[in-house]
Amino acid sequence: MNKLGIYIMLVLVVGSGLAMAIAPADSWTVVARARYTGVNGDANVTTEGGNVTNLNFNSVNVSTAKWAGYWGNLTSAKLVLAASRNFFYTWAWNATNGGVVCAVAAPSGFAWGSAVAAAASDVDTMWSFTGADSDSAVNTLKNATCALNIGGKSITSAVSALTGVGGFTTCAIADGATAAKSDFAFCANLSSAGNLFNGQTGNYEVMAPTNKTIGTTETHYFWLELY
Repeated sequence: MNKLGIYIMLVLVVGSGLAMAIAPADSWTVVARARYTGVNGDANVTTEGGNVTNLNFNSVNVSTAKWAGYWGNLTSAKLVLAASRNFFYTWAWNATNGGVVCAVAAPSGFAWGSAVAAAASDVDTMWSFTGADSDSAVNTLKNATCALNIGGKSITSAVSALTGVGGFTTCAIADGATAAKSDFAFCANLSSAGNLFNGQTGNYEVMAPTNKTIGTTETHYFWLELY
């Protein structure tokens, strides 16, 4: 697996009226990964006994241990009517049509039909973040103006954060429960040419909370809806 050439499958169950409008990514490609490394890492002072030194640190940047970011494009994306992977009919999709991409720190369990705006304090609690920290969820998801449409359900006033140069917004939603990481999703609207953090353009940019213990990883699972 590994490719953001996404096929979103609309599964039609005859007689039940069930159709999934949001589905997990079929395949994806990890193109690059990086983190903040500082400038030189060699700040030092030579001194001797009896000296006192007035030392100011300028332009200090320290990497967060609480959040991870994702960005990229959708290629060869389309809507399909299918039985398993046997396509009955396909529709071309273009980024100008829009859609949503979501990261969930669990392979399953999020109840999309019950999606509502999440509380930033609940995110802090679930990931054991200290609310007073500069990079806590409360101090990160400070806006409450995000609007998403997922599975025909309109979500408004979700807590959110503008990322990079402000081209994309990460919105936090929950499924009505706050008992597990699978109850939270971090979503962004897809764009045909959004402004990415690195000065380029792309279809999406989203960030999600991670295990704050250095050296401990977090796995995010991606879901998409195409309009």
